[in-house]
Amino acid sequence: MASSSVLKEHITKLTQYKPPVDGRNCQEHVLLDFNERTVPVAPHVVQAMKDYLDEQSLQMYPAYGDLHAEIAAYAEVPPDQCMFTNGSDQGIDLVIRCCCNKGDEAIIPQPTFGMYEQAALAEGLVIKSPSFTEAKGFPIDEVLAAIGPKTSLVVFCNPNNPTGTAIAREDILKVAGKAPQCAILVDECYYEFMPPECTVKNDLADYRNIFLTRTFSKTWGFASLRIGYLMSAKENVDALSCVRTAYDVNTLAVVALRAAFKDSKYVFDFVDEVMQKSKPAFEDFLRRRNIRFWPSSCNFIFCYFEQPNELESKLRNCNILVRPKNDADGVLGLRVSLGTMEQTSRLISELENILPDADMNGCANGHPAKKPKLQFSN
Repeated sequence: MASSSVLKEHITKLTQYKPPVDGRNCQEHVLLDFNERTVPVAPHVVQAMKDYLDEQSLQMYPAYGDLHAEIAAYAEVPPDQCMFTNGSDQGIDLVIRCCCNKGDEAIIPQPTFGMYEQAALAEGLVIKSPSFTEAKGFPIDEVLAAIGPKTSLVVFCNPNNPTGTAIAREDILKVAGKAPQCAILVDECYYEFMPPECTVKNDLADYRNIFLTRTFSKTWGFASLRIGYLMSAKENVDALSCVRTAYDVNTLAVVALRAAFKDSKYVFDFVDEVMQKSKPAFEDFLRRRNIRFWPSSCNFIFCYFEQPNELESKLRNCNILVRPKNDADGVLGLRVSLGTMEQTSRLISELENILPDADMNGCANGHPAKKPKLQFSN
């Protein structure tokens, strides 16, 4: 006789979050699909990991020492407001697990990073989804209106993935002030790229319901090592530290990060090249081609090409990977990460070869095209 599932009923109804990572190869492809650092980390970081492996200490459990204090010094917050995490995903999961009960409501504006909804659904939350728009950006009025007595979580992806939309610090604080009973989860995954005036890191002591997550996966190049950090008021960090497991960040991640902290020039040289050269060059190409795109405040641009799936396939045949994503209306666009100027020049060259010439009446591929709405980045 078959027994019923011992799993929670709502867990059995979930679907997996499965990003399309299989088949990607950094030696073969230009990886413009996951918003990662698009070139290797600095040699001194690799050497530090090799030196550790040569010590033949893999059989030992990790020892972290004052790692949280080193990260806090970089983030410019008090050490007792900071904890390291296994990527930013662990921080997101911890906040939702520790602050929300089954049946609570979560406000997660869309489109956005899929892990917020996955973690919320795993806790049995009911999700409300106001929409980002090109014209207005973050839906502040809709978010404020959606807050009710059952709301226990409001999520801010800042800048938002996949649209690149920056969220004003004032809007985050407005929501945090109206909903002191709610966990305000602010994900600054793209912190090094974002406008510095948008961060809420200096507001943690005054708004004790804010939880701020960041990662070293993007600009620092440690996506495969899985290390990030969470910042919040001291009492929140103390409580979350009681829930985490003892050895959830591996030693190689710690070794790599400490080496990078000693000489981080490679990180910020990459940021400067992306934001000062590559991104403006790609935006200029999109404008010249009359291709609609969202204003972006970080290292990727969400844009609308004719026949995006076909274009993505053709770029893949050129060994350039980009990411198809839907907007809140279900319209398919391509999210294009920006890398070095050399990589961006190659991308533009391949697009020039692939894209058909459009005449003055806006016809492309032999079919009448919708008149594109030009969107200029701020």
